[in-house]
Amino acid sequence: MRLGVVLYNMGKIPLLLSVAMCLPDIYAVIYREIDVLWSLLAAQGIMLAVGLAMVLGFKQAKGLSLRYREGFAMATFGWLLAAVLGAMPYLFSGLCTPVNAWFESMSGYSTTSMTILPAFETIPRSLLIYRNLTHWLGGMGILVLLLMFMPGSSGAKIYKAEVPGNMVIERATPKIGDVARILWVTYVGMTALLCVLLLLCGLNFNDALCYAMAAISTGGFSNYSNGLMSFVDNAAVQWLLVVFMILAGGNFMFHYLSIVKRRNYFWRSEEFRVYLLMMFTAAALLAVSLFYNGTYAGESPAFVIRQAVFHVVSVMTTTGFYTVDYDIWPAFCRMLLFGLFFVGGCAGSTSGSIKVSRLIIAFKSCIASLGKTLQPKLVTVVKLDKKVVSNETINAVTIFLLLYGFLLMLGALVLSWQGLAPFEAISVVMSALSNEGIGFGRFGPSGDLTLLTDFSKLFLSFYMMLGRLEVLTVMVLFTRFFWRK
Repeated sequence: MRLGVVLYNMGKIPLLLSVAMCLPDIYAVIYREIDVLWSLLAAQGIMLAVGLAMVLGFKQAKGLSLRYREGFAMATFGWLLAAVLGAMPYLFSGLCTPVNAWFESMSGYSTTSMTILPAFETIPRSLLIYRNLTHWLGGMGILVLLLMFMPGSSGAKIYKAEVPGNMVIERATPKIGDVARILWVTYVGMTALLCVLLLLCGLNFNDALCYAMAAISTGGFSNYSNGLMSFVDNAAVQWLLVVFMILAGGNFMFHYLSIVKRRNYFWRSEEFRVYLLMMFTAAALLAVSLFYNGTYAGESPAFVIRQAVFHVVSVMTTTGFYTVDYDIWPAFCRMLLFGLFFVGGCAGSTSGSIKVSRLIIAFKSCIASLGKTLQPKLVTVVKLDKKVVSNETINAVTIFLLLYGFLLMLGALVLSWQGLAPFEAISVVMSALSNEGIGFGRFGPSGDLTLLTDFSKLFLSFYMMLGRLEVLTVMVLFTRFFWRK
């Protein structure tokens, strides 16, 4: 592996982050948060210095294309670098300890929405907007943004390593730079549109911008300690967020193609149809259970249905919003929500977890295998959108699911060793691995993640990165084949 090529391209990440820091700088000036401004400027200066040192120090690598091995290395180490640099504003402002700053930074960039910060109402607005900026950048992906300025062959290697669900989606154009521009233009446009609509629903600009960034990135950060409970009676805001969370959980390339070519790419997609069907079914079951158990006996049916739909969509898209304390719901409702941790959105979306397309391929592969058990000579194929899925893709999905299950059990064992109860350990690990962000019990809406040990926070931070880069990109670095010449 050519280390110089990797470090040269990684050097562009700090430069990009230093430019993005201008937004919280402006907030600090507007709201006269001078102490915070110096912390932000110090962090920005370090980002700029690190970026320039890496780019200029390895400029001989300019023009050289990344190989697949180097693309995977850049994806993993690039996210680690972003999280380290992203922790500095929290650390320099004295808001939290180094471990907590790293945890918060990784949670942001991985769009996990786990948080260990104190009451948000006491945090300066410039730091809150910086926090929201991290998960907005992480939603579509910092490296995808860099693809717009990289040669095609190098960009293709990073695209393969970083874009969620890339193994089961096709690019609409052969030029990877064009793909990146399409994705980011769509991403920015949807964020701006949702921000305007939330303003029309009565939210102030800071809240509208925060929740627009959080919904489109499926990041789930909030400006308030109680999440969206402050807006539990604002039906317009909740339904608007539901619509955009559903859209953010869909393939972003389809948004662009549907507008430009004026064809309904979503309904033609088998994955998207199954995605909506799963949401509708889960929401119906949840609503029936809430009605049957009289959980909100004093509320209207519309309120109950709204909470059921909102939380199913929030969990399935791995956004992590909540408007009520779902941890007091009946056991069936909680287990149903936990089951949705394993689903996620569509390939090519900002959602985390397994992805609907992988589940469809795995299910159809199981059916085909059962058919061959009864009739060994039967010739079977697995199709998605009426196209035959290659054996290579089926194998990749199988390996992904096996690794996912192994990592879940390993993580639960580690956190159980740290003193967590079995279900708490499994739910917290799955929350990190799926980039869900919400949990149950002591780590639910009324819980407190500061109860975790520093080791647990570092361990969960690693799992957040594993989930965001979809396991294989990171795990391949632990094989001898990767480092072998």
